[in-house]
Amino acid sequence: MHEVDAHLKQLAVEAQHHPPKSLKRQRALARLVSAIQKSGQLCVPYQGQFKGFHADIYDEAKQRLFCHICEKIDTYDPSREVLQWANFLLRRRFFIEASRDIMPTVPRCVKHKAIKRLTIDDLERNNPTEVTPSLSQQVIQCIEADTEGIFKGTYTSKNPAANFQFLALKILSGYSWKEISAELDIKIPTLSSFYQRCLTKFASKLKEYLSE
Repeated sequence: MHEVDAHLKQLAVEAQHHPPKSLKRQRALARLVSAIQKSGQLCVPYQGQFKGFHADIYDEAKQRLFCHICEKIDTYDPSREVLQWANFLLRRRFFIEASRDIMPTVPRCVKHKAIKRLTIDDLERNNPTEVTPSLSQQVIQCIEADTEGIFKGTYTSKNPAANFQFLALKILSGYSWKEISAELDIKIPTLSSFYQRCLTKFASKLKEYLSE
């Protein structure tokens, strides 16, 4: 382990010594990221949680971590081990950020309270079971009906198929971001960011429907 730490630190310091955006820095960073991956020492945060989404979240978190390392290598403090630095960022920042972007969310209407973005499980757990149809069914019906055509007409990446209606119904049906990404050939961060923006944009419309 000591040899791994020493090798990673050598690569990190080497990258810092080269000018930003230089070919030598890029090569050193590529070797550093590759060595981190091959070390097998990256932590896996929150195992057993985020059922059905953990793998997607973890993959996205690692990509964000590696991008951060390449862009912010000058912030690395050589007095720390590279893996200590990387694992801290992965656990405390990037996994959390990725989970917020990838977990399926829908707005919840609570009287006299602000709308919160929660998972469909949260929606059903925090609402009376006697409601018929269930809140999740109401959300689905609202999105499917799309009486004004706004859900289907709002899309990303210049691809009409990648519209909010399609994404929301897929998510509420249990599809993973990985599956949706493969079907549309659009990257997960692009889709999840678009989805989050749409939830904010259409929150009042869904609230109005659910309040009826």
